[in-house]
Amino acid sequence: MDKEMELRVCCGVVVLDDRERVLLMRRRGEGTWGLPGGGVEVGETWQQAARRECREETGWDIDLHDLLGLYSDPATQTHRYPNGRVIHCVGAIFLATPRGQTGAPDGEAAELGWFALDRLPAPLFAPDVPVLDDAARRHDRPFID
Repeated sequence: MDKEMELRVCCGVVVLDDRERVLLMRRRGEGTWGLPGGGVEVGETWQQAARRECREETGWDIDLHDLLGLYSDPATQTHRYPNGRVIHCVGAIFLATPRGQTGAPDGEAAELGWFALDRLPAPLFAPDVPVLDDAARRHDRPFID
C-alpha cells in the first residue's frame, strides 16, 4: 500500500435518461470521461452528497431511484491524480434520472455528454469502469465490490 494514499468517502450517480443513455463528464485536467460524483461532506447523507455533486459538476438536478452498488476494492477504486495525489475511494453509487438542467457546471467538467452504455467514450476514469459495467447489467444489484 502507498503510504501517501488517502481514504476518501465518495458517492456518485449513474444518471440514465429515457433513452438509457448515461450522463458523463470529461474531467478538466486529465481528460478522462466519468460519472458525476465526489466526496461526502460532514453532515451530508449519501443521497444529499450525490445530488449536490451532480448539480455542481453538471448543472443537472436528478431524482435518485436506487442503489447501484458499494465500491471499495483498492484494485479498482484507487486513482493517482495528475498532481500526484493518490485517493482510495470507498463509496456508494446510485441510479438516477435527470429532472432538468437548472444551472451551469462548476468548471470541473470540460465537457458533458449522454452516451449509450455500450458506446462509451475513451478514455474512461478508471474507478468508474467497474461501475459502468455494473450499470449495464443492472439485474444483479446492488453490487458490492
